[in-house]
Amino acid sequence: MTGRLVLVDKPEGPTSHDVVATLRRTLGVRKAGHCGTLDPLASGLLLILTGWATRLAEVFSGHDKLYQATVRFGTATSTDDCDGEVIARREDVRLEAGAVGEALADLAAARTQRPPRFSAIKMGGVPLYKLARRGEAPDALPERPAVVHRLALTALREREADLEIHCGAGYYVRALARDLGDRLGAPAHLAALRRLRSGPFTVADAVPADRLLWEDSAAPLGLDLAAALAHLPAAGVREQYRELLVHGRQPGEGDLDWAGALPAPGSWLRLVDSDGALLALGRVEADPEPVLRLRRSLPR
Repeated sequence: MTGRLVLVDKPEGPTSHDVVATLRRTLGVRKAGHCGTLDPLASGLLLILTGWATRLAEVFSGHDKLYQATVRFGTATSTDDCDGEVIARREDVRLEAGAVGEALADLAAARTQRPPRFSAIKMGGVPLYKLARRGEAPDALPERPAVVHRLALTALREREADLEIHCGAGYYVRALARDLGDRLGAPAHLAALRRLRSGPFTVADAVPADRLLWEDSAAPLGLDLAAALAHLPAAGVREQYRELLVHGRQPGEGDLDWAGALPAPGSWLRLVDSDGALLALGRVEADPEPVLRLRRSLPR
């Protein structure tokens, strides 16, 4: 089975694409891609898939995320972070822990979010950041679904608030900084961001990005696919279905060893043989009741 998952601790400065390109050159792999970008100012956990594993990006990109962030009050910027031009300023900023906590509780309860004008979301096939650079992005973008599990204030200074954010995939912390400033009546932007966790993977297990500059390709970095996917629940494949699975046939009644109800729609399952070897991945879909659909048969 080819392909690996590499956990990298990205520093501030380079783009996520820069880190992927360095890994590709150093390890001599032709295919590599990240699962969820980090802006240049952000640091922390970046998941990179190599080889055949790049076909599994959708499995890893949908994870919940855990971040540490610093929001700076007094100025708002065109990009909602410190890389943009200042578009609003206020000098008489007074932050109170109670008011910040109440604003965070309101934002945590929201189920939608207005994305930043500088983002990779496409409008008419063109990324918004390109439209924004040309002055063509709309001022009022439509709200998008957002999942927030927890927003917590961890430290408060005269003009800065440190936050811990547990959120779903696709959540914009830059937009949170902007909205927090709006709630408190003070312009604000994201000053620092660090990703601590993505699904079951933590930055504590990641390699520093500078290690990619000298890593010996004979000692491969990261996890093989079986280890990278071990956190997913497993369904046994019965012998009569094993060869049919390889040819892409969807599992039917009696093909799998699975007791009880299936997980919620959107959940991924490993399909394994009687020895526990990984054969394929399936995803639970609503049809209208939950049903397991074969999504990827892994190479042998």
